[in-house]
Amino acid sequence: MTTPPYGGPTPPGQPNQYPPGQPNQYPPGQPGGGFQPAGQIQPGYNPYGQGPSGQGNFRYALPGDPVGFTTRVGASLIDGFVQGIPAGIGLIVTIAMHTSDAAGAPLSLGFLGSFVIWFLNRVIQQGRTGQSLGKKITGSRVISIETGERIGFGANLGREICAYFFNYLCFINLLWPLWDEKQQTWHDKVVNDIVVST
Repeated sequence: MTTPPYGGPTPPGQPNQYPPGQPNQYPPGQPGGGFQPAGQIQPGYNPYGQGPSGQGNFRYALPGDPVGFTTRVGASLIDGFVQGIPAGIGLIVTIAMHTSDAAGAPLSLGFLGSFVIWFLNRVIQQGRTGQSLGKKITGSRVISIETGERIGFGANLGREICAYFFNYLCFINLLWPLWDEKQQTWHDKVVNDIVVST
């Protein structure tokens, strides 16, 4: 039985076939030309391929280059400045009210406001989108090394808590990206994330 013209019905019991020289015909082993036998891998395929940065050891091509130390510091400074505004205002008001019995209240409210901003920006926003305000301005974001996707609220909360303790217990955590192959800090390594450019 002959193969029907392109677009015609397929004879019973026959797989979808295309006559030689017709559209959508692929030589064996080429994209779209069927499955490869089990255990064989196309030449040049690397499941741990390198990303745009040229660095290896990733399961996929990174969606952006790992960001450098200065970009990370810039993002942290922006976040820290915004977070410190309520505490700064509270301190100024407390100094102005130093003779009052309620002088400590503005400072306490300021620290509470700073905590709320930290939680909304660094935990919720960054967990939901991969970007805090500082990372958005500097063009960077946090992704999972395993999937390339956002790390989510829970992992991001753990990341920020680890960052807090690592930064205050050992300042070297902040400098670790300077010599790390993937430009990670310790809290990045704990959560298995990486900060890349957008």
